[in-house]
Amino acid sequence: MQKNDSPMYLPTLDQVIDRFPLAVAPNTPLIEVVTLMGQIHSSCPVEQDIPCVPLNPPTTEVSQSLAAPIIGESRAGCVFVIEDSRQEISKPSILKGIFTERDLVQLIASGQKLRGTTVAEVMSMPVVTLTECKDQDVFTALILLRQHQIRHLPILNTKGQLVGVVTPESIRKAMLQPANILKMRSVDEVMALDVIQAPPTASVLSLAQLMAEHRVSCIVIAKEVEQESEEQSAEFPPNSKGNIYPFPAKTHPPIPIGMVTERDIVQFQALELDLSQVEAQTVMSTPLFSLKPEDSLWVAHQEMQQRYVRRLVVAGDRGELLGILTQTNLLRVLDPMEMSGIIDALHLAVEQRTSELKSAIASLSLANTQLESEMATRERAEQRLRLLESCVVSANDAIVIMDGGFLDASDPTIVYVNEAFTQMTGYRPEEIVGKTPNCLRGPASDLAQIAKIRRAFLRREPLRIELINYRKDGSIYWVELNSVPVNNEQGVLTHWVSVQRDVTDRKQMEQALFEEKELAQVTLQSIGDGVITTDAGGRIYSLNPVAEKLTGWSTTEAKGLLLAKVLRIVNEITRAPMENITQTALLEDRIVDQTNNGILVAISGREFAIDHSVAPIHTSDGRIIGAVVVFRDVTQVRTQARQLSWQATHDALTGLVNRREFEYQLEQAILGAQNLKEEHILLYLDLDRFKIVNDTCGHIAGDELLRQVSDLFKSKIRKTDILARLGGDEFAVLLYHCPPEKGLDAAESLLRSIQSFRFTWQGKTFSIGVSIGIAAINVDATSSSCILSAADVACYAAKDKGRNRVQVYQIGDRELAKQRGETQWAVRINQALEENWFSLYCQPIVPLINVKGSPEHCEILLRLRDEKGQMVSPMAFIPAAERYNLMHSIDRWVIRTLFGYLQDAPSFVFPKQENSKSNLPFSTLGKARRQNVNSLYAVNLSGASINDDQFIDFLHEQFTTYRIPPEAICWEITETLAIANLSKAANFIRKLKDLGCCFALDDFGSGMSSFAYLKSLPVDFVKIDGNFVKNIVDNPIDLAMVEAINRIGHVMGIQTIAEYVENEAVMEKLKELGVDYAQGYYLGKPQPFHLIVADSEEEVLGEFPAKSLTFEGKLAC
Repeated sequence: MQKNDSPMYLPTLDQVIDRFPLAVAPNTPLIEVVTLMGQIHSSCPVEQDIPCVPLNPPTTEVSQSLAAPIIGESRAGCVFVIEDSRQEISKPSILKGIFTERDLVQLIASGQKLRGTTVAEVMSMPVVTLTECKDQDVFTALILLRQHQIRHLPILNTKGQLVGVVTPESIRKAMLQPANILKMRSVDEVMALDVIQAPPTASVLSLAQLMAEHRVSCIVIAKEVEQESEEQSAEFPPNSKGNIYPFPAKTHPPIPIGMVTERDIVQFQALELDLSQVEAQTVMSTPLFSLKPEDSLWVAHQEMQQRYVRRLVVAGDRGELLGILTQTNLLRVLDPMEMSGIIDALHLAVEQRTSELKSAIASLSLANTQLESEMATRERAEQRLRLLESCVVSANDAIVIMDGGFLDASDPTIVYVNEAFTQMTGYRPEEIVGKTPNCLRGPASDLAQIAKIRRAFLRREPLRIELINYRKDGSIYWVELNSVPVNNEQGVLTHWVSVQRDVTDRKQMEQALFEEKELAQVTLQSIGDGVITTDAGGRIYSLNPVAEKLTGWSTTEAKGLLLAKVLRIVNEITRAPMENITQTALLEDRIVDQTNNGILVAISGREFAIDHSVAPIHTSDGRIIGAVVVFRDVTQVRTQARQLSWQATHDALTGLVNRREFEYQLEQAILGAQNLKEEHILLYLDLDRFKIVNDTCGHIAGDELLRQVSDLFKSKIRKTDILARLGGDEFAVLLYHCPPEKGLDAAESLLRSIQSFRFTWQGKTFSIGVSIGIAAINVDATSSSCILSAADVACYAAKDKGRNRVQVYQIGDRELAKQRGETQWAVRINQALEENWFSLYCQPIVPLINVKGSPEHCEILLRLRDEKGQMVSPMAFIPAAERYNLMHSIDRWVIRTLFGYLQDAPSFVFPKQENSKSNLPFSTLGKARRQNVNSLYAVNLSGASINDDQFIDFLHEQFTTYRIPPEAICWEITETLAIANLSKAANFIRKLKDLGCCFALDDFGSGMSSFAYLKSLPVDFVKIDGNFVKNIVDNPIDLAMVEAINRIGHVMGIQTIAEYVENEAVMEKLKELGVDYAQGYYLGKPQPFHLIVADSEEEVLGEFPAKSLTFEGKLAC
């Protein structure tokens, strides 16, 4: 059985369905139906657990139904009329009507003949039904039963077939399981009072008529009791509702002796008795089983079960009829729709019992009033004493009780202390009782306060005071004493009670607040800002010294005056009085700042540039009581700000607009051109031969030259135009609202002025020139960087064409396109350095003579992979890097990257047996380690690095950081670069060789220089230019050049390396000449360096596994 979530048990609809109802065909004779219904046993038996015949297949003729086993009584209360479907087996049985016991009683009462009538003629139709589905529940069945006042509810399936019946009895049996509900209710709460009665001599036909008239299912047969006396008559109270029975009105309530039910009448009719001649007393059910009104419904239920009855009469103490209890009454008790009424009744019963209990207690209280009154006073006194004792013992404050000062009135003796006193002082009661409070005093106690305490004790006056006391451990604490005298009824002092509280924290806080206030006052007097306080109306309350100094008003003079009179602030530009922000702060309750253009006019007329702010002052509850004005003298700051602003936008040397400000103005001009279709011109000027003056006469002369040139340029342009120094000897002019032809004229004018200009310094006269690039600013201009780049490209094109001329930027010009490409490469190179687009490659340098133990030799090469992942030739970006001074950054990137790779793979630097020692500082390796490295890595250096004074320090740092031995590195510089500054190159080479590095002179022979230069360059290798090497097999001149270089190199102790070795014939010829090393595609193509230097040496065979081993094999032959 399912269990509902509610406290009361509620069965499901499936559990209350009787699935074996009695069913007949429509043409079944009524007399046979009555006979079938009358086969049930005597009146009011309970349902028996007898096997039943299922409803489906549908019941056929009555004869077949009679042959079936007898079903329970609950199935005989009605007969369902089902359409006979034997002719169409596939057609479902359809419910046509219902015939109940009540229908039969009504037929009998009306005198209608039963014989010759079929059940279809008298059945009730249409029938109230309920379709069985998951959405229906027992509530639906109860509502239909009560709404239509029926006792049989047919249940159909979704096809309209009869599957069972729900009756009050089936619901009661399913719901009567929660016995506690029935035990809580009594019979008199639910019994029916309007009992239909009849005398024993009444005919059965009259009983049937009474049943039909009053729509009841039974008649109680009762006998009249004669009245004996008034006292006995009084024992029978009148029935408030009035029982319906044909007895004299003044007789005693009748005594029930039997009962006739609808079922009995059905049985009598089945027996074909003459109901008009049969008296009730001959056929009534007797004896009757009765209940008392106070019995519980659970007793009634058990009685029905045990007696096999469905109705019980309710009788009084003398057997008089009081009512009747049926199964329907029991079912109504468990009706969920009436449960709220039950709950209300239970609440009422509880309240009644409570009221009765209170009444009983009141009665008992009245009965014991005299005894309680004698004890009340004492009990109250004891309670009060206990309460006071509890308060004293449990109080958070220390409580000390002293005697009346019988020994010394000014210092009474302690007789009691509570636990709080012990926690505050450390004294236990046994240690302090018997002593006086004076034992708590000490050196820090205020003698004046102690004297005040003694006077209060002597005068017997209450006392409240604060002083320092001492704990048991000697520590001090601040205590607040509240002592009062206690007198007896005669007014005689008996005790002192002192409530004491440790206020050390509060006193410390007060002291801290006092010190903070003092500090605030000192701070206010000492800070460098002016501070003025006002009341809520804006009238001055105080000024600090700085405010007095700036305004010229003293606090005494200004107090009470409106703030605006003392603090006069005007606009620095317009000189108009500025807004009174104090009113704004007070009205809007917020802090208001004013930091721009404010000038304070003192009483003396002196002016100060100030920044000031106003904040409202609040009380603890948030109420505004005034305002504080803070202001500072920013005269110097504003002056410096103007200076800094000028310096941020101007060149310090020339006073011209600097590059940053010029780019901003250029951007604004471009916006005007784009939005307003304006036309402007940009001139990019680069002085020619300025370096001669700078190098010859020094930087001071160079600076003076720049100043004079700036003044010259400024005199040749309009005041509305902008002249800027972009840096070094580069200038720019922005010509506003200028067409191209006018711009060209202006450029030519500037060029002529420079050509006629002569600079004199210390008796020397110099003439300089200027290369000018022109770029138009029109609606097609995109950005300042693009315009500047275009003008820069045009300027450098002018320099390339011979300098001291004007070049106009034209889209499509090949020369300008080349210049512009180099400019764009400068940007891309910087991006490549930042985003690591560069990568290292290496190419082997192979010895032509197989010398065992010599280190592997390779040249480190640089490659660039652009943003699209395409490999870029070095010749595409090296010229731009050289022009825009980016080579030193590239050199440093190569060195850091190479050293990082070698640090992660020490086996490519040191022999395996020495790997464990590779963590020594490079300075300890020395020349003894020169032959103990596995590989020699050749790295190309640019002229920018050689001319960089900090490059040597950079190399020291890198060798130290990555712990790479200098002996493993060979630096390469070109012959042309070395000869361009021979002394500096020689000095640079010596410093690195002292460090332990090797040096190679690259592309030797390309510069057509004398061999004499080799004597000044302490190099270790000479790399013969590949243009001579690649044709030595066929060209005798090239062969002679290579032979001469190799011979002279060997004479000078320099090893030679031949480049561009692209086939075996060249290699064999070089071998015949005695060249030491060879490099070229025949011996090995460049490979990515990071793929060669692997973490595991098992992944590679030496430095160059493929070509190196192959070449060694050739030499062995």
